[in-house]
Order: sequence, then structure tokens, then C-alpha cells
Amino acid sequence: MRHVYFDGTHRTRPPEETWETIRPLLGSYGVTRVADVTGLDDLGIPVTMAVRPLGRTLSVAQGKGTTLAAARVSGAMEAIEAWHGERAVPETMFRAPADHLDLPYPVTALEAHPGSLVTSRTVLEWITAQSLTDGTPVAVPAASVRLGRQVHDAWRLHLPSSSTNGLASGNTRAEGLCHALYELIERDVISDLSDGQRPVAAQRIDPGSVEDAGCATLIGRLSRARIWFELWSLPNRFGVPVMVCYLWREDQPTLVVSGSGAHLDPHIALSRAVTEAAQTRLTQITGSREDIHPLAFRPGTHSAPSHDRGPTAAWGQIIRPYVTGHATDEGEAAYLAAVVAARAGVSPLAVDLSWGQFHRRDLHVVKVIAPHLRYVSRHTIPRPTSTKAAAA
Repeated sequence: MRHVYFDGTHRTRPPEETWETIRPLLGSYGVTRVADVTGLDDLGIPVTMAVRPLGRTLSVAQGKGTTLAAARVSGAMEAIEAWHGERAVPETMFRAPADHLDLPYPVTALEAHPGSLVTSRTVLEWITAQSLTDGTPVAVPAASVRLGRQVHDAWRLHLPSSSTNGLASGNTRAEGLCHALYELIERDVISDLSDGQRPVAAQRIDPGSVEDAGCATLIGRLSRARIWFELWSLPNRFGVPVMVCYLWREDQPTLVVSGSGAHLDPHIALSRAVTEAAQTRLTQITGSREDIHPLAFRPGTHSAPSHDRGPTAAWGQIIRPYVTGHATDEGEAAYLAAVVAARAGVSPLAVDLSWGQFHRRDLHVVKVIAPHLRYVSRHTIPRPTSTKAAAA
């Protein structure tokens, strides 16, 4: 379908229409309320929280956006995605070790926690995914898709691991695939900052050079709130704009919070980074997540971080190499899948979580798995240093 909404994202329907579709369904997904928490901070960037008291993972999901309507949909959809990851995973087809199967990827290339003991000889439960480049069915471990911690009557070896990375939803299946692929790319690039396996020629953005009206409005809100902030661009092997925003202020003195975003349109990538950083601040202000680091609530120094000493880059220079996107969600999803396949050496694989009894005409949830892509920075995004910063 053609994109019709362009304020901080590309969508096939305005958020107000999406909200009217999903609002009557929230109870069936265990969502008891979607709250506007924007006013608990003074940045003025819309943030919401969606509460699922019986969630098998986190019981609160966060949402953000350039408007309250977009933030409301963002929070609700994140909660709906988690529900599907917990309860709508397709049934296991068979159990076997990976070396008994004809797989286009090594099982050790899938997401796993550090120190994972999974090998090609580990007996796993398998479900069917679809290659996003040629549509062929491919087996993937159910443990790479299923979310949640439950009590079982038998001991299980939970290998490999699963997370919400690549779990996404949309008004259409292709729209959900786009958001999943963007997230996988973004997390892989951010992982390079964490472990240094690939060099990151990061560029610190001159915020005064950003002329896009939407992004300039967000930056203006940060400036008026007198908050310390940095904006970075992370050039990468995918050729997809990935941006990071860091925030600090005396009311949260022990932490520099961060947000990141990826999109073929660099303005949207930057908008997502800023709104996600604002969301991170409000998540800690509300104390609504079970996985907030205790450091967030400890007293600490009131000294602001020092800005990187390298030169800043003008926004026009940063965005010059990029193409701004595709007219349809199908074209965008196909392009992103091809890019990931070319860089990873294997096609990304999609598991449809809106199957059978879980099917909805205007709501689609998918989990995309991308072998060889990494996700090693789960709670913080390390700041680029001057040794990693590229000259403008």
C-alpha cells in the first residue's frame, strides 16, 4: 500500500485511524490502559505507557511519537506485539538438532545470550518461517520467537534466546516487516559501538544545521528545556541512516539516557532517535519497567558530560548520500530485506504471528529473524568517542 502519513514515520494510515482499529481490541490483548505520561517531564515530547498486568514479559510497554496520537498507537502496538510473541507463536512442527536439517544458516548465527551452549547438535523445537527474498519456507527454532517466562512441568533447555528485536506490527504485513527490519539493522549497528568488532565512523551532528521542520521542532524542545544533548549519525554497511540521541540533566544525574532510530529517510531516523531518548527519560521518571537499572535511582554527581571534542558535521552533509525511501510499504520491505541479505549472506526470515485465530484484517504482527546480525547492547548505547569520531 502507498504511504499516506509522513510525520516522524511512514505509515499507510494516519495514527488516528489505526487507534480506532486497535482500541476495541486492547482488552483481548490484556491491555488495561494506555496512559499519557508526557506531562511528567518538561520536554513536551509525547510519550505513553500501555499496561498489561498479566504480561509474561514486561507488564508495561512504552510509546513515543511526534504527536500524542502517534505515541498512543506506538505504546499500544508495542504491547500488542509482546502479547503475540508470548501467545501466538505457531505450533512446533518437529524436534531435531540443526545438523539434521538443511538450513541456509548456522544455528549459532542466531541471537543468543553470552555464553550460550547451543550447537548444531542441540535438539530444538522448530517452526516454519518464510524467506523475505524468495518466499521459500525455512525452519527456525521456536525459542528464537517465543517470549515469556512460564512455569513448566518438565525441564527445558532454553536455547537459543529470544527478544523483542525484530518483533513488529503494522497496518499491513509489509508495514510490520519494514519496522522489524529497521530495528534489526539499528540494533546491529548499535552493537558495533558496544564491542568494537567493526569500526564506527560516527559523526556528531550540528543541531543548528537541521532544517527539517519536524526534527527542528524536537531539537527546539530540547534546547528550551536546557537539557544537555548530543546527536550522532552512524554510517554503516547497510547504507541505512542510523541516528542516536543522548540526553542528560541534573534531575537524572547518574545516567546519560539515549535513543536510536533507523530509516531510509534520515529525518525520520533522527526523529525516532530523539523521541526514543525522551521516552527513555520518562520511563525512568515513571519507574514503570521491571528492568530499569538500579543506577538510575541512586544519587550522583551533577556535572554534565563533556561533549566529544571532534568537529560536528552539518546535517546537509550527513544526509547527502541517502535516498529518502519508497512510495509503498511492499517496495520498502523488499528493498530492506535485500540489503540485509546482501550484508549478512542469508535472507532474513519472517514468522507470521497473525495466523489463524489471531488474524486481523488491519493489524499484522511479525517476528523477523536475521542470522548473523547482532544485538549485544540491550539497555544502553555507548557514546562514540573522539577516537571513533569521523572528521567533518
